[in-house]
Amino acid sequence: MRNQSIDRVMTTSPVTVAPDDTLDKARKLFESGGVHHIPVVEKGQLTGILSASDFLKLHLLKDIDSALDKVFVRQLMQANPVVLRSGANLRDAAQEFSSGKFHALPVVDDEGAVVGIVTTSDLVQYLLQHVPRGDGSIVEDTRNVQALAPDVRLMKAVCDAAEHYMRSGHADREHSVLVQKLDALRRSKPVA
Repeated sequence: MRNQSIDRVMTTSPVTVAPDDTLDKARKLFESGGVHHIPVVEKGQLTGILSASDFLKLHLLKDIDSALDKVFVRQLMQANPVVLRSGANLRDAAQEFSSGKFHALPVVDDEGAVVGIVTTSDLVQYLLQHVPRGDGSIVEDTRNVQALAPDVRLMKAVCDAAEHYMRSGHADREHSVLVQKLDALRRSKPVA
């Protein structure tokens, strides 16, 4: 499973914005597109990423609505984000996410053009659908955790921590638990 191509979980042809687009345009994309991360592209090249949580910084402004059409994406985006190359696999994504510094990775081709985006939610959903039992079959009911093989229990703990973290609104404690579980998974023997 860990050698599966990132293509299996990434969103292809994601919505993008340009650095000179207004934050009002980006906000409308967040609200209408059901996305939480938008790659920033200029002349076909990835230059940054904008997340819905970046907008939390703007709540310090008194009149946020009137400011959104005067502030540009380049002023709020995260420049030079960590990326995955189009040939990456699920383990590469999990390893990058285990740092806990971000929740989305743009996927770029050899020329730096965005071909997709993968999020922690994408990866966790895939893992939840493909957690193997000790015999290699897919786990359908994981309520009896103790009956599972140790490596599968560890994978379930990672999935549970990731799901709890995503539902918590990305709280610090849940983030810490998720990072610890991902570290434990990385140090364990690989799950086939």
